[in-house]
Amino acid sequence: MDLVDQLAPRGFDCVCGNIRMAARAVTSIYDRHLRDAGLSASQMAVLWAVASACGLSVKELAGRTAMDETTMIRNLRGLERQGWISLAVGTDRRRRLPALTQKGRAVFAEALPLWKKAQQEVSALLDDKLSETNRKLVRLTRAIA
Repeated sequence: MDLVDQLAPRGFDCVCGNIRMAARAVTSIYDRHLRDAGLSASQMAVLWAVASACGLSVKELAGRTAMDETTMIRNLRGLERQGWISLAVGTDRRRRLPALTQKGRAVFAEALPLWKKAQQEVSALLDDKLSETNRKLVRLTRAIA
């Protein structure tokens, strides 16, 4: 029996695979709830990051969210096309500073109660251990990023 035959049945022991699988399942819950505001879970996450950015550059925002800078700018450009964020030029012309627009603040405010419902649904699935799970996930992310 080779290594593939030995390890293949143990696939559910893989942290990476399980986190990715759980992320897809949880994302579908948030997507379902946020659909009424015209948002996806990934858009909400970026809007949330921008709302709390307080003058951070795209690079700093990407670092804070453990996202590649190129991916962050691509996500921000989509939100900019929607009119939900603006990308101002910083003192260094290469530096971009994302901020919510009035339209972005409105869609974010509309989405917050929907997000809360998704959060409650996921919390119930986690036996109301959401805070503990979030702390562990943040600790894991910070240790790696």
